[in-house]
Amino acid sequence: MGKLITTAMWTARIMGYIGAFAVVAMMLHITLDVILRNLFNISMNTVPEIVARYYMTALAFLPLGWLELKRQMISVELIDFVLTDHLRRISDTSVMAIAAVIYGFLAWTNWDKAISETRVGTLVEIATYKMPVWHSFYFAPIGFTLAAFVSVLLAFGYLVPNLGAKLEEAE
Repeated sequence: MGKLITTAMWTARIMGYIGAFAVVAMMLHITLDVILRNLFNISMNTVPEIVARYYMTALAFLPLGWLELKRQMISVELIDFVLTDHLRRISDTSVMAIAAVIYGFLAWTNWDKAISETRVGTLVEIATYKMPVWHSFYFAPIGFTLAAFVSVLLAFGYLVPNLGAKLEEAE
């Protein structure tokens, strides 16, 4: 089980780094477009599509597993302060199990969408250029699948103290 946790941790971390790289690449790409347009009157027509289809989707979906593993997702804890440790552990397990089901459903539907877009070979027409964008449909299912997997691990971690300790170390 330790290798599974280590694999999940490293995969989530790599996806988080790819999301961070997408932010930096987006910033540099937009900056280059602005400089070229204002100084040399050269416009890069594909920038809005690349930003919307690649950078933003990578940024939004790939780090989901890392955020779950680090427990940095938004949470509302209205009654946690009155719960005993045992009830809090049951509550946290339930929340992670529900999150895993929801992430799993989102991953399943998005894998179907990504595969269908790949079969069609989705393109975006920009002026006289046809830019393939079917690749970008894989960011969401990859992120949701990893988040579902991490949520299942966290749910088991709340139930099994030894596993929970290993997850705390991974954090």
